[in-house]
Amino acid sequence: MDTEENEEPLWDPIQQIYTGGVLPQTVEIQDLIAENNGTLRLFGYGSLCWNPGTGALADPSVRYAPGQARGYRRCWAQKSTDHRGLPCFPGIVCTLLKDQEFREFLSSGVDEETLTEGLIFEVPPPLVEECLAELDFREKGGYARDIIEVVEDKSGKVVQALLYRGTPQNPAFWPRALRDLPFAAGESLQTIMATAIGPSGENEVYLSRLDHFLGKVASGSTLKKYDDTLVLASMTKQLRNQNLHFMFGSGSNQRNQLLLQTENNAAALFNNEDAHEMKEIVLCADQTDKIEVNEKVISLFAGGGHSAILMQSGRLFLFGSNEHSQLGASGITQSSFPLPILTCLRDLFISYCSLGFSHSLVVEKETGRVYSFGDNARGQADPDNCASTIPLPTALPLKEHIVAVFAGVFHSAAVSEDGELITWGCGRFGQCLPVVRHRLYGHWKPDDGSRVLGVACGRRHTVTFDDRGRVWSFGENKYGQLGRDLKGEKYSRVPSLVDGDWGLDSLSVTGVHCGWSHTILQLENGKGELILFGWGRNDKGQLGVGTSSIVFNPVRLYPSHKIRLVACGSESTAIVDTDGEIWSCGWNEHGNLGLGHDFDAFELTKIKGAPITLTPGYSEKSSLGLALGGAHMIAMRLAKKTS
Repeated sequence: MDTEENEEPLWDPIQQIYTGGVLPQTVEIQDLIAENNGTLRLFGYGSLCWNPGTGALADPSVRYAPGQARGYRRCWAQKSTDHRGLPCFPGIVCTLLKDQEFREFLSSGVDEETLTEGLIFEVPPPLVEECLAELDFREKGGYARDIIEVVEDKSGKVVQALLYRGTPQNPAFWPRALRDLPFAAGESLQTIMATAIGPSGENEVYLSRLDHFLGKVASGSTLKKYDDTLVLASMTKQLRNQNLHFMFGSGSNQRNQLLLQTENNAAALFNNEDAHEMKEIVLCADQTDKIEVNEKVISLFAGGGHSAILMQSGRLFLFGSNEHSQLGASGITQSSFPLPILTCLRDLFISYCSLGFSHSLVVEKETGRVYSFGDNARGQADPDNCASTIPLPTALPLKEHIVAVFAGVFHSAAVSEDGELITWGCGRFGQCLPVVRHRLYGHWKPDDGSRVLGVACGRRHTVTFDDRGRVWSFGENKYGQLGRDLKGEKYSRVPSLVDGDWGLDSLSVTGVHCGWSHTILQLENGKGELILFGWGRNDKGQLGVGTSSIVFNPVRLYPSHKIRLVACGSESTAIVDTDGEIWSCGWNEHGNLGLGHDFDAFELTKIKGAPITLTPGYSEKSSLGLALGGAHMIAMRLAKKTS
């Protein structure tokens, strides 16, 4: 290496490797070398077992023989962004953990001393300096140096050797992969499926060649007892032809809306505990419909206690709470497969979906027809039907070609292709349009002939906007959620204009979002950036303006952020900025804001936890999708929608 040996290395969080200096070390290597008359003993347990490279270790003068590390266990818990993966989606390679470290992470383990099979190298004095320089560069992805005891397989002799390993303290250590073998197997598999390989090759090749090496030098009983490599290799073969995707989530998982109710508590969630920061989630979509294996996710949705993903083909997969059949006879198939398999809505291909508190609405791709399922106690699913366990077409006339739907708490709304707003469900507080002439649905259009473009429903209010950039609201205004003065009235049963200086000469209204009692208006500036205005309830920090006071009139939100996406939960708000970072504010009792704690946030705060990586096979230009539900948040990098 060109750097001085005493120079400190720096961790690069973007490339996820050490740069400069020598690797962190807990021992003095020179003493070890001196004790062996200048020869360096080195223990290899990963790729060194089958690929020592083309440098010093490949020299004919270097001797090697099988051996075992005493008191150390091979664990698949090390991110690899410079060999078997990329920074946008790390691969997984193995490291060694001390027995005590392993027990602490899993809160269990074998009490007896572990033996891990590998190779013991003996590097002659002329090659030692070159070898160390090569290994410092090769193992720059978060490794440290240790000296350990190893046992030669043939002679039984115990000697000391140098070990490069990723410790639990290093930045690339991945506890989730250690706790969740199907997750780790899925990571390796996806790297192959999408040909997203690292500079040193495919992640699966690393795994399979190490598995092959161990099969020749170690007994099957030893591998089953102390080593996960055999199990991982078997799982990877099982997952080879599955449609896997990687999502991230935080908040409540009581209804499995985060898919983290795993047998081995992989994400460290016990007894329905919440996730207080973003956790990795593996989605395994079934292939029974013979859809292309590499089909990708284009949209995310979150409801009161259920979630959904929409695929390029229009297949919709729902999971989570199903107390009112809001999953529509889809959900999770239980089997011996190492991951839960999601099943989609049968015989329906969807263009749009919205999840309410306990009901669901979907728009059929070809016909524009609305189907509903789930709780219908107040007519929020379909005023002409009882509650349904499967998607049934609503009573909307077939001529009403619907382009968007929104499922609220107890009412719903839709926008037709000709720009008409349609509502149904509970209208006690004026949140639904009046129903006339024995019709089941309320219909409305601005009197001047403009077209409605979008709508959102709160708990007791509705907000819509038209093609002239005007914003209309109706329903309850107890918390200022209508954004206008009702002059002493509690409700507004007629859509009326929200006054606001939107700057429509340079901005255009492109969306509206509602929590239970707060509203966010979305405008675009022509540069792909959003300008947000907000109003309504703010006692939990729903608007993130730094106070808990009600905001009765529209105010500009988050002017210091360059915003690309916004979403509302029941009593929270989150944005994605142009750097792909997620920020959130509001009610946080279940850790649903992903901030690492469970108290409310009155200002926009950057989330914590697992970085939102890219599923291999998706374009590096994939946008970040975000959805907030009743008490959970989900996010993932999405593919572009197809026509």
